[in-house]
Amino acid sequence: MYRCPECEGEINQASEICPRCGADLALLAEAALAAEPSKPRSTPRLLLIWVWVIVVIAGGIYLFVWYVLPEYSATESPQQAEVRAIDALRAVQSSLTRYAAAEGHFPESLEPLGEQAKTAAQSALRGGYTLQYVPGGTVNGGTAHTYSLTARPTRYSLLNFYADQTGTIHMTHENRAALPTDPTL
Repeated sequence: MYRCPECEGEINQASEICPRCGADLALLAEAALAAEPSKPRSTPRLLLIWVWVIVVIAGGIYLFVWYVLPEYSATESPQQAEVRAIDALRAVQSSLTRYAAAEGHFPESLEPLGEQAKTAAQSALRGGYTLQYVPGGTVNGGTAHTYSLTARPTRYSLLNFYADQTGTIHMTHENRAALPTDPTL
């Protein structure tokens, strides 16, 4: 049981008005709460809260950037990445040459070349390059008799490469796809 703060009589906990003296218990409770001083937070506690908030935000940004940015191996030098891309281009070129010798034309995509082309593309990707194959020079039958193969880096300061059915590989330092007019390796 609770007591009325005005008449000290016993009252029910859920009562809003005292049945003996008629005092409004809701107003008295609000006044009592307003009269109690709120305990201020200490400076070290506020500092700890801010540090925690900053750590959570920084962790969130780090995880977001880690998720969004492409995979990059800091242990691999730019020269090693470029060698990977060149090796991948040569492997895909040899597969394309074998395919053209057998079929009489180049494929519409790299899928018919099988596992060797897939492995080469994955190797280039691990080195920080993406390969793009574009068949060209189609004739009446719709078959390709030329192609272009580019290797574009996913990070800055790496070379861009271009290869075609002639077997030569062209490169450029500029931030664009290499062209057949660029210098050869």
